[in-house]
Amino acid sequence: MTGEISYTRQEGSEVWQVFTEQALRRFGRTDDAQKSLREMGSVKYRGDVAQFLVEMEILNIHARVTGIAWEK
Repeated sequence: MTGEISYTRQEGSEVWQVFTEQALRRFGRTDDAQKSLREMGSVKYRGDVAQFLVEMEILNIHARVTGIAWEK
């Protein structure tokens, strides 16, 4: 526990968070990132800039790209 939301802080919780993130990166599904990159090309602007940016940002997060993937 990290001491948030009224939980008692436990030593080593930061290490666990780093471990789980690294394990997911290393052993998680790799095709999801590629699929998200391909989907970015098919997202269409439909008159709402905010909605378009939200869709692109969600796909960017799933693509696990540092920076902005749709500009690359």
